[in-house]
Amino acid sequence: MLEAFVLAFWLIWSANRDIYPLTESLWFTILAAIIRQLIAFAMPEIDGYWAALNGILWVYVAAVFMMVNRFSNGFMTTLVMAPIAGIGYFQLLQYLPDWVNGWLS
Repeated sequence: MLEAFVLAFWLIWSANRDIYPLTESLWFTILAAIIRQLIAFAMPEIDGYWAALNGILWVYVAAVFMMVNRFSNGFMTTLVMAPIAGIGYFQLLQYLPDWVNGWLS
């Protein structure tokens, strides 16, 4: 939930500036992975599952940043897109671990 809030806040903060979607989404994904591990009080097991999970989340965040950068023509548009992106990220993060387990098993 915290990661989804940070994503929405990042989008609102980026409202009136050019977004570099790939690099900013990579930094967001790194920050989200660090937050996730700090909350769990555990070191990550960096393996194929971890890479696939964070890779898919990175692609989602990059797509969101690209859409906001392309279609947002004002602050109010960004305010509408930010919670939608946050809810989508939360839902993806909730169901993605089961999907990735199914793909890798």
